[in-house]
Amino acid sequence: MPGFACRPAATGACLAAWIAVTGAVACGGEPGTAEHASEAPRADADHAGDLHAVGDAHGDAPLEIGEEAQRSTGMRIVAAEHRELPVPMEVTGFVTPDTTRLMRVRALAEGVISRVDVKLGDRVRAGQPLIEYDNVALGDHIAEYRAAVAARRQAEADLEVRRRSFERAEQLIAVEAIAQQTVELRRSELDQAEAGVLSAQAEVTRIEERIHRFGWSDADLSEVAPRDGAAGELQAAAERHREASLNVLRAPFDGVVTEYSVAVGDLVGPDRDLLTITDISTVWVLADVYESDLGRLPPAAEVTIRTDAYPDRVFSGRITYVSDTIEAQTRAAHVRCVVANPDDALKLGMFVGVTIPTNERVAALAAPVAAVQQIDGQPVVFVQTGRATFERRDVTLGSTAGGVVEVLSGLAAGESIVAEGSFYLKTALLNDRIGHAH
Repeated sequence: MPGFACRPAATGACLAAWIAVTGAVACGGEPGTAEHASEAPRADADHAGDLHAVGDAHGDAPLEIGEEAQRSTGMRIVAAEHRELPVPMEVTGFVTPDTTRLMRVRALAEGVISRVDVKLGDRVRAGQPLIEYDNVALGDHIAEYRAAVAARRQAEADLEVRRRSFERAEQLIAVEAIAQQTVELRRSELDQAEAGVLSAQAEVTRIEERIHRFGWSDADLSEVAPRDGAAGELQAAAERHREASLNVLRAPFDGVVTEYSVAVGDLVGPDRDLLTITDISTVWVLADVYESDLGRLPPAAEVTIRTDAYPDRVFSGRITYVSDTIEAQTRAAHVRCVVANPDDALKLGMFVGVTIPTNERVAALAAPVAAVQQIDGQPVVFVQTGRATFERRDVTLGSTAGGVVEVLSGLAAGESIVAEGSFYLKTALLNDRIGHAH
């Protein structure tokens, strides 16, 4: 602890020294401090070892924040108090991907890789091109589609001929120029031609559906087989057909290329993984909880996660699933915790420590989570020592649950601390340091 660090045997002497320090501050003529000295939070002799002189260890002077500024920033002052908090369980775990946000990219059919636009570790955006390959099946389907469209066009032309022939026959029968049998023949030919158009259209539709599965739109299809049979359009369609079998695989969502097994020229098929795209903005932490401790787990508990890679940082998560099986060797079950990872700090496979609040309770000194800030890698709270005076207080924290955190040392019950608005005080303190540095 900064300032006075008191051994139990010297508690009375330290308390006297603390009174002398605060008395000196009160007599120093600082506005509002002396006249409100009786309103400053006090600590009894049992907690005197937690108190310290302002600014001695870190060189941080007390902060003066006027009451109007406190109101405008939405500052809220609460008293540190003892509460019934869950007894924490400390377990280990590791980081894994959220399997609902993981996609293994495969070719839709057999083909040859012609271009790869990404590499291992690349960040990709939804819809971004990943791989281009010559899709043999798609090329065959497009050829079939062009033939089917041509057959439909021929059937439609035949239908038009049969319709005119029938209409002519009806005109002639009206003047008794042909026999009724001839009219019936022309009607039968017209019916057959209409059926032929329907059959040709059904074949076109069948092949269209196959091609749509490769991501093609109706507009794409019209480019390889235009309905209008003009020579210029047919020539353009033929040119397009030579490129039509090139398929592009795109990213399904924002993520990272976490697996990579593809190269230009590879012969690929739908049974082979080419890339794996993983969205790691949310990850799972699988914690190992021994069989004997499973009964202590509350449902959907909030957990805190720490890792050696970031010793000054705490991640928050929530239990969403407890494995239905026990590992034979460890006699532990995997407990899945969903953890937000917006800056990708948690890496897949990383080893972590997990603190789980159990359904057992113990009385402990607690403070709102919002009251805690990190300064110089140290958790701190801001204690109100006067109406407009605040000081930094280093604290040691325990488990977190329900929006409050256990305070193991550095704070006494009844002291007034800043809950909402503590970040404003952190900013003011750091700005004050910069000002003194100049």
